[in-house]
Amino acid sequence: MEYLTNTSEDYSLQSNLVFANKLIHLLDGYYHSDMKVCVLNVLVSELCKHTNSSGVAIFHHKDAILDIIARHPNEDLNTISFNSRVIGTEEQVCVKCEQDIEQISLGIKYAKEICWTVSLIGKKNDNIEKKCELLRLCIPVLRSMLVDQEQQRNKNIELNRNLSKMVSLQCLIESLDDIVLELNDQMVIRRVWVKDKTKLFIPPEQFMNKTLNEVFGEFGNRFIDCIEKLILTGERQECIYPDFDQKKHHWFCAKFQRIDTEHGEARIVCVIEDITSKKDMSDQLEQNALELRRMNLELIESKNLAEQIARKRTEILSIMSHEIRTPLNGIIGICNLLNQSLFSDPQTIEYIDHLNFSSNHLLHLVNDILDLEKIESRKMELNEKETDLIALVRNIGKQFTPRAETKGLKLHFYHDEGIPKCLMIDDLRLSRILNNLIGNAIKFTDAGTVSVSLEKVKLDTEWVGILFKVSDTGIGIPEHLHYLVFDKFHQVQQTSHRQQEGTGLGLSITKGLINLFKSEIYLKSKPFEGTTFEFQIDFKIGGVSAEKTTDIIRFGHRSLPNFDLLIVDDNPVNLLVASHQLDRFGIKADQASSGYAALKRMGEKNFDVVLVDLHMPGMDGYELSKRIQFEYPQTKVIVFTADILEEVRTRLGQIGILHILSKPFKPEEMHELLLRVLEEQ
Repeated sequence: MEYLTNTSEDYSLQSNLVFANKLIHLLDGYYHSDMKVCVLNVLVSELCKHTNSSGVAIFHHKDAILDIIARHPNEDLNTISFNSRVIGTEEQVCVKCEQDIEQISLGIKYAKEICWTVSLIGKKNDNIEKKCELLRLCIPVLRSMLVDQEQQRNKNIELNRNLSKMVSLQCLIESLDDIVLELNDQMVIRRVWVKDKTKLFIPPEQFMNKTLNEVFGEFGNRFIDCIEKLILTGERQECIYPDFDQKKHHWFCAKFQRIDTEHGEARIVCVIEDITSKKDMSDQLEQNALELRRMNLELIESKNLAEQIARKRTEILSIMSHEIRTPLNGIIGICNLLNQSLFSDPQTIEYIDHLNFSSNHLLHLVNDILDLEKIESRKMELNEKETDLIALVRNIGKQFTPRAETKGLKLHFYHDEGIPKCLMIDDLRLSRILNNLIGNAIKFTDAGTVSVSLEKVKLDTEWVGILFKVSDTGIGIPEHLHYLVFDKFHQVQQTSHRQQEGTGLGLSITKGLINLFKSEIYLKSKPFEGTTFEFQIDFKIGGVSAEKTTDIIRFGHRSLPNFDLLIVDDNPVNLLVASHQLDRFGIKADQASSGYAALKRMGEKNFDVVLVDLHMPGMDGYELSKRIQFEYPQTKVIVFTADILEEVRTRLGQIGILHILSKPFKPEEMHELLLRVLEEQ
C-alpha cells in the first residue's frame, strides 16, 4: 500500500477548470433543488467521468444502505468490485493496487470523525496524479452535500422519534395557543388539540372520525386542495382564510405537514393559527406601501412640474435676454459710434456720457439677473486657464481709479511677494467678484481709503491658497444686519445713505461665484468704521508663463486686413450699428435681413466671414450656421446674438460654432474677435 501526500502539478488546467465550473453549478443547484439526492448522484457520476475511473463509490461508515456507487457506462459491471473498503484520512490519499486494478481512497470527516470514504477504481495504467488532484478538488463540494444529507437525515430521525411519542407530543401541543388537527391519509380527523376550546366553533369531540367536508362543509374543499398538493409535492402547504362567522373580524392560517409514524402510517398534521393581529399589521403595511407609492407619484409629478417650470423660466430669461439686450445693442452701439466721433460742443459730449452711463447701467442690471439665474440653477461652471493673478487684480484696480479719484478716495493694492506668477484661474468669474466688492466699497465710502490685499496663506508644490481682503472706511453695517447682506434684492444701508442705487443682487452673485470656487465669503463691519470682505481660494499652480492679463488692445493699434464680410440680422438697427462700426474699421460689409437672403447673397459672392444673428423669422441662426458650414466650409461663422445663456453656448458648440459676439458689443471686442478669426484662416 502506498500513501501520496503530494500529487503532481502536471495536469490539464483546462480540464480542471471545466470540472471546477461543473462543481460550482452542481453546488448551486443542490441548494436550490428539491431533489438533492439526485444532484449528489450526478456529482458522483461527474467525478467518475472526469477521473476516467471505472467506478466511484462513497461508503457510509455507519450504514451501508447509504452507500453511493457510480459505474462508468462503458465498463463491464462484472469486472468492478467495491467489496474492499479502504479507510483513508482527510489529509491523505490512499492508493491500493491489486493485479491490474488500482483503488484510490480518501476519507471525509464530519463531527470530528471520518464518516465517509470516497473510492475511485480504475485500471492501473490510469493517471494517478490527475485523479488525486480532481478528487481533492471535488472533496469540499462533496463534503458540503454529504454533511447536508447527514444533517437532514438526523433531523428526520429526530422528528420521527419525537412524533412517535404521542403522549409527550400531546402535552406539548396542548400548551400552544394554536389548534392542531391530525388526519389520516383518507383525510379523516383522528385527533384534535386545542388549549382554549372557545376557539372551536363546535366541541372538539364533534371533529373526531369525520371528514373535512363533514366538519367544515364546502369550506373544507380549501383544506382538501392543500392536502392533495402536499401529498403530490411533499412540501408543506398553507392557506389563509377568514372566520366562518362574517360578523367576527378574525383571520386564520392553516399549515399542513405530512409525517410518518413509527409503524409507517401516513399522517397529516394541520396547525391552525390565529393571525388576526399579523393580518392587521400586514394590511396596514400594505396600506402604507400604497400611500408611499401615491406620495412617490406625487413627488414625480412635482419633479416634472418643477422641471417644466425651470424650462419655462429658462425660456423666459432667454426671451428677456434677447428682447432687452437687442434694443440695448442699438442704444449702446450708437453711443459707441458717437464716442468715436469728434464733437466740440461740451453739452453734446455730456449728453453722450449720460447716455453711455445709463445704458451700461441697464445692461449691468440685466446681466445681474441672468447671472443669478445661472448660479441658482447650477448651470455655471469654472473655466480655468493660466493667468497672472497680480496683473489681473492690478488691471481691475485701474478701472476703478477714476471713480475713486472722483470721490476723493485713495485706492490701495497690496500683495505678498511670494505669490506664484502663473496660476490656473477663471479670470472672468474672479474679476466679477472683485469688481462687485471694489465697486461696493467705493459706492459706500465718502472719505478715506479702499484697499485690496492678497495674502499667501499656504503653499505646496501644486497648490497655493490666497486670502483676498477688500476693505473700506465707509459707512459700515450694523452687526444685527450682517445676515441680510448676501440676500437677493436686499440692500443694507443707513437712512442717510439711502440715495445709493442698485438692485441688491451684487453681493448675492458674489457669494454664489465664491461658492463656485468651493469657498465662503466672510464679513467684518461696524457702523461708521468701515467694512471688510474676505475669502480664500486655493489655486492650482500653472506653468512657467501665463497669459498676459492686460487691458484689451485697442482696435486702433492693429489694422484689420481687407476681407469680405456679410452681416445677417432681421433688426435694421442692429444692421446699422454693426455696419457703421465696421466702417470705422475700414470694412465695407454686405447686409442680409434673413437666412434665405443670406444664402442667396452667398451664392453670388464669396465671403470670408459671416456675422449671424440667432433669432430670425423663417430660417433662424442655428439652421443658417449649419447650412453655411456644410455648403461653404471655407467661410467662418461668428454668431452675433443677444442671447447669452449657457444653454445657447452649449447648443452652438454642438454644431461646431466657437465664435460668439454678444450684444451689446464693445468695438474693441468686435475688432479683436475679427482679428482672431482671420488669423485662424
